[in-house]
Amino acid sequence: MSSSEQVPSDDLNPPAEAAAGGDRGEQDVPLERFQALEAIWKTILGLETSIDTLRLNMDGLRAELESAFKKPLGVEEKVHALQADVLQWTKAKNRVHYALPKLREFIHRATWAQGVPERKRLEEIVEKYIEPRVPLPEMDQVREQLGHLQKDRQVLFAQGNSVYQEGRGILGEIQRALSTLQRNAADRARAKRSAGREKGKHF
Repeated sequence: MSSSEQVPSDDLNPPAEAAAGGDRGEQDVPLERFQALEAIWKTILGLETSIDTLRLNMDGLRAELESAFKKPLGVEEKVHALQADVLQWTKAKNRVHYALPKLREFIHRATWAQGVPERKRLEEIVEKYIEPRVPLPEMDQVREQLGHLQKDRQVLFAQGNSVYQEGRGILGEIQRALSTLQRNAADRARAKRSAGREKGKHF
């Protein structure tokens, strides 16, 4: 081949072709893949909102349980309460010792979960690549990591909900036991006062 027939080296990979190749690379990532990753991320955000709401409710429940545990009986209740009612109330209150550590652990885990480095890194990837539809080489790995994070949030929420329901049950048990104690004590106090008045009539 003569020198006049040689193709200039610059024409082997002109800028237009390179740009077109880049465009084809971007088009190799279907829109559905971006949408799927974005959907997982939105699910994660929804779970995190639910977890945060549960954390706030859990903190309120913790305060209620501590208050119920420390609540003393009134003077009349101490005098007139049935021993069986006092034992039942005390038994219900003692369950607080088992519930509070679980509540505190969930509150700690829910607070800590938002700040883990892996979660922050995935948030940056979503903002820089997924939402603006910019392809990145490790999309499969990102999908897997998002799936793991979603599963982790689902497990955390389920565990927290179980702990919360258990705590609500214990609080309800304490309140019912105290209500029964107070009602019976009030009935006994009225009966004793009535008996005293009847006795006074005979003098």
